[in-house]
Amino acid sequence: MALRRTAVAVLALLLAGATASCSDDATEAGATTTTTVATTTTVGLPAGAEAVGLRELDVGQCFEQPRDDPGAEDRAVWLVGCADPHTHEVYAVVTYEGDTVKGGGYPGTTVVQDWAEQTCYAQFEGFVGRAWTTSSFDIETWWPSEESWGRSDRKVICTVYPSSGGRTTGSARGSDA
Repeated sequence: MALRRTAVAVLALLLAGATASCSDDATEAGATTTTTVATTTTVGLPAGAEAVGLRELDVGQCFEQPRDDPGAEDRAVWLVGCADPHTHEVYAVVTYEGDTVKGGGYPGTTVVQDWAEQTCYAQFEGFVGRAWTTSSFDIETWWPSEESWGRSDRKVICTVYPSSGGRTTGSARGSDA
């Protein structure tokens, strides 16, 4: 892919043990206001948050990534209400449908990553209401690793987060931001 505003370093870390994670389906019809707030480092489970597995996320859910355990960000997140400050919102959860290696083997990180990112980018505008290239949101994508593929993981999770790197409140759904 030509230009990726997605944090390559984070994606590289996630490849090591990532399980699919991407969100694109709209779960609620109404648009809400979205506000970006200053970046803060979250250490420990935030008040009112629930620790959940990344692969358990559904479209429309908002979350924070654990900052006190960077290695856990591909396995667990802190689920929070979208009205509370958060860094990510799931806008699509899709199943990998690309070609697989003969015999059903893992098609390779590059193939799965490209398919996942293209699929997430294609669904961004339908969720946010604005093209990714002009949005104040960016995309972060999780896809199956070779290890998780062996456990029948084909899930891709698409999330939006503020391009500013800060936190936001409200849903990005239909925000036209």
